[in-house]
Formats: sequence, C-alpha cells, structure tokens
Amino acid sequence: MSNILMNKTRSRIVRFLVRNGPATCTEISTKLQAPSSTIRRHLNLLRRAGLVQRTYGEFGASREQVQDQIDDLAASFRRTVMLPSHSVPMNEEHCWPFCRR
Repeated sequence: MSNILMNKTRSRIVRFLVRNGPATCTEISTKLQAPSSTIRRHLNLLRRAGLVQRTYGEFGASREQVQDQIDDLAASFRRTVMLPSHSVPMNEEHCWPFCRR
C-alpha cells in the first residue's frame, strides 16, 4: 500500500463501495453528502494506494482487495516496528512502562 493516511471520508468511501458495489463519483458524493470535488480527490488517492479501482467511469472496491492491503500493511508494521521474537521477553520484569498494571 502506498503511503496513504486513512481519514474519515476515505474510510466512508471504501465502506460504501465494498457494501454497495461500483459507483460513479457523483453517486458516491450524493450518497455520502459530500462535494464531488472532495470525493474525486479522495478516490484518486485511494486508487493510487490500491484500495479502489476504476472501470468505465465507476469506482469499485472489493473486500478481498481491501483485506489484502490491510494484511500487507500489518506485515510491514510487524517488520519495521515490532521487536523480533528472539529479543527481550515481554513479561512484567521486561515490559514497556505503559504495559505495567
């Protein structure tokens, strides 16, 4: 997934497309009660991120496509942020400060 921050509008667009199937920018803006220019800008970002595809003037998203992107992001997160499994064990003696009770 490209470097895209998911905000409320983008999240609403993806959920709308997954639930309702392909739709035009105008249909999405009408249903979500947002300006077409705003929806189009978000759709273009979502398309570049691989969350939405465009076919014959309609935009669509599938559950599988969205889940694949989420899985890729989670894997990337685990590789770059999480400690390797062979590092210090996460018990009460070695826990980060915000883990303590």
